[in-house]
Amino acid sequence: MKAFVNKMKRIDIRFAFFMTQFYDHSLLNKMMKFISSCGDFGMSWLIVILISNMIEKTRSMSIHMLIALIAATLIGQVTIKTLVRRKRPCHTYPDVPLLIPTPSDLSFPSGHTTSSFACSTVMLFFNPLLGIIGYIYATLTAISRLYLFVHYLSDVLCGIILGISIGIGVCLF
Repeated sequence: MKAFVNKMKRIDIRFAFFMTQFYDHSLLNKMMKFISSCGDFGMSWLIVILISNMIEKTRSMSIHMLIALIAATLIGQVTIKTLVRRKRPCHTYPDVPLLIPTPSDLSFPSGHTTSSFACSTVMLFFNPLLGIIGYIYATLTAISRLYLFVHYLSDVLCGIILGISIGIGVCLF
């Protein structure tokens, strides 16, 4: 098990530094900063929830999405991050210039990714087309967190698994 953890750490570090090589592309930088900022505080999902709640046909989906968003926050942000207490790559390697302000919270799992995949999974259950659009956005969000040097690959991968699990759980129960 220790060998696996050490290998994952090496992959995480290598991948984090790999992403910084694209910082010379100003358009890509702007896109990634924008995508990531849309997920701050779950704002993009709260807007989708609010709009879909106004439409009778999607009201049930919006309620399930709100439950998934709250669960993702409580499980990922409040519980797991507090227990694991993993530093972000930008905290561990402060000499790497960031494109966004340095986040003050912990790294594992990625909250942006967890909430995006939780809400997208709920959308997929209720409306496959909306779910696919949600998954595209969630994937871009996950990539943006890696690109901006604020999460390791394992933070994002676990956020994807956790988010999908929460979304499925909310829809089944």
